[in-house]
Amino acid sequence: MAEAIGLAASVAGLVSLGLSVCKGLATYYDNYQSAENEVKLLCEEVNDLALILQSFEDALKDSDMRLKLESSASTRPINICMERMTELDKELQKLVSSGKDDKRSARKFMSKTMKALYPFKEETLQKLRSNISRTNEMLQLVASTVLIRQNHKMHDNINQFYEKEDSREIMRWLDPPDPSHTHATASSKRGEDTGAWFINSPEFSSWISSPYSVLWVYGSAGRGKTVLCSTIINHLLQHCEDKPTSGVAYFYFDYTNASISQHHNRLLRSLIEQLSSQNGGVPKTLKTLYERCRHGTTQPTEAELTQTLRNVIQLFSPCYLVIDAVDESKEKQEFLKLLNVIAGQWRLPQVHLLVTSRTELDTEIPKRTWKGVTMSIQDGIVGDVESQVISTLGDENGALGQWDLDKRDMIAKSLIENSRGNFRWVACQLQALEECHTAQELDEALDSLPATLEETYARSLLAIEEKRREGFRHILRWLSFSARPMHLDEITEVLAIDFSAKPRPHYDPRKRLVNPAKFFHKHSNLVSVSTVKDSAGKHQELRLAHLSVRDYLLSNKIVGSPASYFTINSLSAHRSIAEACIVYLQRFTKSDEGLEKSHKTQSLAPYAARFWSYHVQAATAAAGKERSSSSRALLETSNPEAVPLIILIFELLAQILRVFGLPVPTTERELQTDLNNLCVELLSAQLEGQIRFFDPDTPWIDKPDVSRRINALPSGLYYAAHSGLTDSVKLLLAKGMDVNAIGGRHGTALQAASCRGYKDIVQLLLENGAKVDQLAGDYGYALQGAACYGHGECVNLLLDWKADVNAKGGEHHTALHAAAYNGHEKVVELLVERGAAINDPGSEDEGQSPLIQAAAEGHTATVQLLLKLGADSLMRDRGGWSALDESAPPGFDAVVNILIDHDLAILQSRDNDGKSALHHTVGQGHVSTVSLLLERGMDVNAVDDEGRSALFGAVRLGNEAIVKVLLKHGANPLIRDKQGWSVLHMAAFHGRTEVGELLIEAGTPINEGHKGISPVHIAALRKQISFLELLLEHGADAQAETESGKNALYFLKLNETYRAGVVAHRLNIDINYLTVTGLRIAGSEGRDSRIRELLERGADINARDEGGYTALTWAAMNGHTSTMRLLIENGADVNSCTDEGRSAMDYYNGLDEEIVKLMWEHGYKEKEQLLDLDGGAPLDMAEGEEVLNDIRQLLSG
Repeated sequence: MAEAIGLAASVAGLVSLGLSVCKGLATYYDNYQSAENEVKLLCEEVNDLALILQSFEDALKDSDMRLKLESSASTRPINICMERMTELDKELQKLVSSGKDDKRSARKFMSKTMKALYPFKEETLQKLRSNISRTNEMLQLVASTVLIRQNHKMHDNINQFYEKEDSREIMRWLDPPDPSHTHATASSKRGEDTGAWFINSPEFSSWISSPYSVLWVYGSAGRGKTVLCSTIINHLLQHCEDKPTSGVAYFYFDYTNASISQHHNRLLRSLIEQLSSQNGGVPKTLKTLYERCRHGTTQPTEAELTQTLRNVIQLFSPCYLVIDAVDESKEKQEFLKLLNVIAGQWRLPQVHLLVTSRTELDTEIPKRTWKGVTMSIQDGIVGDVESQVISTLGDENGALGQWDLDKRDMIAKSLIENSRGNFRWVACQLQALEECHTAQELDEALDSLPATLEETYARSLLAIEEKRREGFRHILRWLSFSARPMHLDEITEVLAIDFSAKPRPHYDPRKRLVNPAKFFHKHSNLVSVSTVKDSAGKHQELRLAHLSVRDYLLSNKIVGSPASYFTINSLSAHRSIAEACIVYLQRFTKSDEGLEKSHKTQSLAPYAARFWSYHVQAATAAAGKERSSSSRALLETSNPEAVPLIILIFELLAQILRVFGLPVPTTERELQTDLNNLCVELLSAQLEGQIRFFDPDTPWIDKPDVSRRINALPSGLYYAAHSGLTDSVKLLLAKGMDVNAIGGRHGTALQAASCRGYKDIVQLLLENGAKVDQLAGDYGYALQGAACYGHGECVNLLLDWKADVNAKGGEHHTALHAAAYNGHEKVVELLVERGAAINDPGSEDEGQSPLIQAAAEGHTATVQLLLKLGADSLMRDRGGWSALDESAPPGFDAVVNILIDHDLAILQSRDNDGKSALHHTVGQGHVSTVSLLLERGMDVNAVDDEGRSALFGAVRLGNEAIVKVLLKHGANPLIRDKQGWSVLHMAAFHGRTEVGELLIEAGTPINEGHKGISPVHIAALRKQISFLELLLEHGADAQAETESGKNALYFLKLNETYRAGVVAHRLNIDINYLTVTGLRIAGSEGRDSRIRELLERGADINARDEGGYTALTWAAMNGHTSTMRLLIENGADVNSCTDEGRSAMDYYNGLDEEIVKLMWEHGYKEKEQLLDLDGGAPLDMAEGEEVLNDIRQLLSG
């Protein structure tokens, strides 16, 4: 109890000091809020901290809360906060003192020089904000864990707090959708007792407590399944609040909200992220997945995500998963497969899975091997509807609060009697009744309530003004078939396109809505405006009000109704959207001035540029499907022999109508021809406008840069082939466009079509004279491009047209290399069968065989196939690396096992520097791979040409787990390299205190070293105070001298004259060699084509490798100017620093002023603090002197 009482007292002291500091900071900086935006942000942070401190002060007045606090098991978070608060207090005193001096000279304060000084230095402000923010977050954790969930272990939450910065990189790569907004919206729609009948049902009670339970809840559209789901989720969160080992994750499939995404892959990512956040930090299984994906260079497969989800689930007991509206998933069958896996194969007792759907479980999975409970909400939901109606109308401040109690009772009675348990129907009627302004209007509305939801929608459509109907129909088409959610300002532009204009639709800015939100609010039964927050900020989206709106517009029920004008289908919708996009883009083909203006005011351009070809393709596919259906129907209803005659009669009637000047109905074929002609017009014109908004060659760039330079553009034929527009390709070829024109990332139209897998277009181009072996573009040849993307049919076709199967050139050297690198085993087998050289050594620079490249990317099946087909497993590249050297560092254990099983001799392979696969792997942190290599027989004490074993590399990076594994398997800590340095010298050089303790325990000498230079001398030279303390604690001689009579104080004094860095470099202790993987390899070698390929595959451009190096850092170190430009323009972080605190700008020694300017334009911030000359982290002068003084005291004491 003594510690607990101390904790309560500590909190009281912290609160007192904290409120004092907050008041002081607020008072000081409030005077300068107009000076800098950073100052405003700082003031907000201070206010937030003051609020939470005030809440602690109030909590301490409550005896129950004080007892809960005193029962906490740890004082560490409070002590940490106290330390931070003391630091802030010191900073405050500096500011106050500095502020007095500042007031002496107003002119000095306003000068540019003063702006760079205290207190407005950006790094100072950010440091204060960071300190305050971390204190704030720590206190919030204390509040949620100590005061609310006191049974949780404090250290778990502390770990979660400290890992947040590291985990941010992994979560950015995982990129999970956030369902919390949908959950909050659904929760806001429920009444106090909504879903109580369900929570209290025996089915739910059994589900929540039974092992491996599945509960399938179903009900028709509009029955409130999503609102019920929110009730279930909130109940589970409360149920698990005092269960430290429990986990809850949920997902809402929502067809009207593509921001969440209805794809199965996104579901898996979201569940993994939610459960990981409840784990107190990123789970090891997720870290491993990230590392195996080359530290974010590649994206995980669905199989890998599924396995990771299983591993994460096993960290919890119980684990509740709630999935809403699976019928709204675009990949429903994939989810049903997952359900079968979870319930039928995994059978984890802790898993409880609840699913909602319109259909029954037996309908979706009739032949299943596991048991699941099915529950209808049809009857139980009636009470919820009644409760919701009464609750809504009971609110005197609500939308219908102007009516007296009798009228509101009358409304409630009428709605409840006619609702049939349909939440959506009730919501629509309540919105309609808001338009009643007299008692007569209200009575008439209640007497004529629509009987069904469909009739409700029909009335809403008919209520649209006649002059608005055409535009509104277009809006409904866009909202039903757009490729992504539509922003409100984009939809405003759609309404400005006049489709009634002849001969073609055109853009008329006069038709733009001035207040779109107000306009669409009048039609809230059909559409809704939602505010969405993403990484770019907040924006408004227009969505269909409910999925049932889309169902009605696409159904047969609307066809025979008075609202039939608004019926839509896939063909008409995609054609209309495609035409609108093309017409819109044709505005931006004249001048750069127009492009700049469009980016600022014409918001539909980015969508139109990115998706016009998608909608053309979709319209073409829908037209083909419709023609097939029509032909089939004609054959089924007529005599097949009479079909040609029937068609001839139709054509004759059309000719007669034309002769008499009567209008002829436009056929679908003619409409499609018009659309194709429109495409050709766009493709034949100057494409600079479209390309600036979206370039198909760089689809990973989301934000258009309309001001960028465009030196040359590929032909329209190239883009038509790239987009899969077969009819447009035909028309452009007929116009005489050069089929072999060179331009674009892929080089030619043939290569673009081959890379995209458009077999029909490849055939068409070849028939029209395309050169099958023309050398151009990233992949050199069409065959290599097709192989790179795994398009087997295109590969076969090109080979049939006599493509050279062993043609050399392009990014991957040969087609077989391309297929192997990307793991397309079927294409690999096809190419080998057609004569590809299986052991081709690759380019002169790399010298890698297809096997080495497949192993480097972890393609297990491809590696197995190549070995089976006769690949030489012992081949080495130009640097002496084998397939084992390439597969071990990224942690591809399966590939490592396969290679060793195939030939044990690979364990003896060494690169040109004498390093083994173990040397390359220890720095990447894959404990399992290091263990595997050692268990399979790799020599743990093998040394490279410098006389260093793998232990040196592990010690350098301070990886305790790896060091322990190496020592466990017999690593010799006494080995000295050719210079005479030991692993303890390496640990001292980098300040690896924890690892140093392991080495000392293993018997590494403390007082020995090359020329008498011991680890103590090295620690003093490098100012590693904690490591120096460790050595002295274990009996190191602080006064020992080197052979030349120098003691530790001498080495320490070198820092005062800035010679320490030079001496450290001359001692040659550090390892000047880092293992590089993934995108970083391409950056270090200046391989722009490979970078584009990896970015297209979803690589994280800012992923870090051993030592914290990014692709941009490596490109800068090696002076690859074009690569730096490519990376920066594609989103590389110009301020990312290595573990030693150096950015790409620090390493770049080039003379290209444009690159330096580009880095500044993309947010480069110069470090104002002095950089420690020996490569340490940035330190200010006062901090550096303080460290030196501490070390002097250690050495003299």
